[in-house]
Amino acid sequence: MVLRCQSAQLSLDPMRGGAIRNFTWRGLDVLRPTPAEAGDDPLDVACFPMVPYVNRVADGHFDFLGRTVRLERNWLGDPHPLHGHGWRTSWDVVSASNTTATLRFDGGGNEWPWRYRSEQCFELGPDELWVELSVENLSDSPMPVMLGLHPYFADATHAQLQAELPRIWLTDAAALPVEEAQTPVRCRFEDSRAIESVALDHCFTGWDGVASLRWPDRVVTIRATQCTYLRVVTIRAAQCNYLHVYAPAGKDFFCAEPQTAPPGALGRNAGEATVVAPRERFAIRVQFAVGEN
Repeated sequence: MVLRCQSAQLSLDPMRGGAIRNFTWRGLDVLRPTPAEAGDDPLDVACFPMVPYVNRVADGHFDFLGRTVRLERNWLGDPHPLHGHGWRTSWDVVSASNTTATLRFDGGGNEWPWRYRSEQCFELGPDELWVELSVENLSDSPMPVMLGLHPYFADATHAQLQAELPRIWLTDAAALPVEEAQTPVRCRFEDSRAIESVALDHCFTGWDGVASLRWPDRVVTIRATQCTYLRVVTIRAAQCNYLHVYAPAGKDFFCAEPQTAPPGALGRNAGEATVVAPRERFAIRVQFAVGEN
């Protein structure tokens, strides 16, 4: 499925996790393109949705309002379930036009005991892409939710990041969060600096929802907000305050992942995940704005 708006083009893959395969602007890759020879691994795509939780759930176990939930691992490369259900399932095409598309899948009611409906709404402009990822609670009891997008960016060698990231979750050898702390100087990006300057697989908190990525030939600005709806009426809206940065050493790609809660939020049961009431809908809305550097 391909959307076009002037010089911008977006290729979607509903059957493979509702993923973005390619997003280009004036012939330049905004996101890391999916290789033509890529198989079924969602980690090869340009961007995938994280729903109804993000990152890892330690040992697949958490408690919520007196209910114990146990999740099976969902990727052979990690002993802990990660990134939810959306990236591992096919999505239905609800609607599509030259510049917009809506994808949907229904999940839960199994090891994830709450039934829910998730949608992705894509809107392509000449210099921007909007993605809204939402989840509606179809069950009769409140459901914890964490939402996020997992975009990959290419050419880490020439990329710079600028973002206000005052606090960081420190991790153990298994990449599980162990402590929230003030961001050390070596991990700070208030002033634009090379993404390769430090290896990261960490979630930053207190983010203001805006991040700027620069290459010699383009700049990409990420803006993220979150909203809660009752039917179609917005009842709560706020900035998205968490940005997970994955910049592995020795790799020429990186990820800057807006999300609504930090890793481990379900296991800590400390009110970090959003509680979505029956018939409420919770969404993250992310803009990727592109321009010349």
